[in-house]
Amino acid sequence: MDGSQPGDIPLRVQRTRVSGASQTSIQSLDEDIAEALDAPLERRLGLWSGMAIVMGSIIGSGIFSTPSLILGSVGSVGMSILVWVIGAVVSICGCAAYMELGTMLPRSGGEKAYLEAAFPWPRELMSFVFCLASIFVCWPTGLAADAVVTGSYLLYAATGMSEGHPAWAERLIGVGVAMLCALAHACFARWAIRVQNVLTVVKALLLVLVVLVGLSRLGRAELGHDVFGGTSRSANGYATALFKVFFAYSGYTALNYAVDELKDPARTLPRAAMGGLAATAALYVLSNVAYFIVLDADDVRSAGTTVAGVFFTRVLGAVWGQRVVPVLIASATLGNVMCGSFAASRVIFAAARDGYLPLGGLWGAVSLRFGTPVWALVAGAVLTSLYIVVPPPGQAYALLIDVGGYPFWVFSGLAIAGLLRMRWTHRELLRPFRAWMLANGLSLAAAVFMCIVPFVHPGDDPADSPHKGVPYWTAPVVGVAFIAVSCCLWYVRVLLIDRIEYRKQINEDQI
Repeated sequence: MDGSQPGDIPLRVQRTRVSGASQTSIQSLDEDIAEALDAPLERRLGLWSGMAIVMGSIIGSGIFSTPSLILGSVGSVGMSILVWVIGAVVSICGCAAYMELGTMLPRSGGEKAYLEAAFPWPRELMSFVFCLASIFVCWPTGLAADAVVTGSYLLYAATGMSEGHPAWAERLIGVGVAMLCALAHACFARWAIRVQNVLTVVKALLLVLVVLVGLSRLGRAELGHDVFGGTSRSANGYATALFKVFFAYSGYTALNYAVDELKDPARTLPRAAMGGLAATAALYVLSNVAYFIVLDADDVRSAGTTVAGVFFTRVLGAVWGQRVVPVLIASATLGNVMCGSFAASRVIFAAARDGYLPLGGLWGAVSLRFGTPVWALVAGAVLTSLYIVVPPPGQAYALLIDVGGYPFWVFSGLAIAGLLRMRWTHRELLRPFRAWMLANGLSLAAAVFMCIVPFVHPGDDPADSPHKGVPYWTAPVVGVAFIAVSCCLWYVRVLLIDRIEYRKQINEDQI
């Protein structure tokens, strides 16, 4: 045997070795294919690039498009701002837990690696189901929502209307955005990272501009004395609002999916992730305050997914606010798709190398010409495009967020539970970063809340319904159904097929 480590080879080959086979079949592969399957990813990401990826992954369509949806769910201005604060606190606690996991198990793949280590039995069940849910639901739905919002803001800049655009136009632009980001990361990796860094600066400056404009008008604001008037009492409404808030904060785990590409991951991972999240959280809360200083609650509700465009039109006029700034916001959401495409492709890449996907040799290969997982990026772009064009228009943006968010909370809770479990079962592991127990408890409680409350009836008031015209239970039921189907596929792929391959190999050895 060569000197490679088990984690450096495709899991299908590793399983053959574990099962007792005398030789692997990799020698029968074409040499170029074998080299592509074994090729490592280059460690090209330092602290600032890491922070840019984290902030770029977090700052996207959420802060520019969800405030109106959140206000509609919770009912009042004060509660709308409060849920953003709650989201920041819970996200920082969750980030701390993921930093301990990422430095303790410094392997790309995120929750896949953590669940595999924490729950080794049933064999590979957790990691298999997580990979399928992430690849086919969580990542592509979020990227599809961001790509569609990019189209919305470009159309807003072109027409001056926040609503009434042809649905096909938004979707066509969204598909183009998804394909462009995949192409950039596949063929121009270094330039794509530089573009991400620039777009991250643009996004951060846009939020700073929102905050400064809002503070400049603080003396003329008419918020009213009762900012909590009309606050909703629907538990489902709060869960729906928190899904939107956590969607806006999601992305702080982006570097956990690319640890193999970090320089000095034990130091870079926690510093880049926590620093990027803290800075973004402050900008988010202050930006929401600024929105409500300039716009009243009715204006925010009627703005839909282009609330930031309406905000800048009000304060800067038709030329800058309606034409120029929306283009910058569109570039900001495009940058979010770029960062998300990068992270999503690494999950596909890791799952393919572990034999979880058909044609794993294709999706898990590194291009010898570009040094990137080209086909994993292509697969992610195709899945994102399907979620852009298939769902019906209208409530698609909000529904995509909730459908993709539900499995995320299931596996986020399991990952944190696994962290607590490994503190007892794997005490010998080095932990360069150790999360606070209170933070772990709060993150776990939030995950349980987000998994249970979406099933609670929102009430008889149609305004409390998370998606008008769509049953309130749609998102959690779709999430649970996909997890159940993935468990069935796990039984077929990991147990039945592996058992057949094992017996076939034993018979060949005996012959």
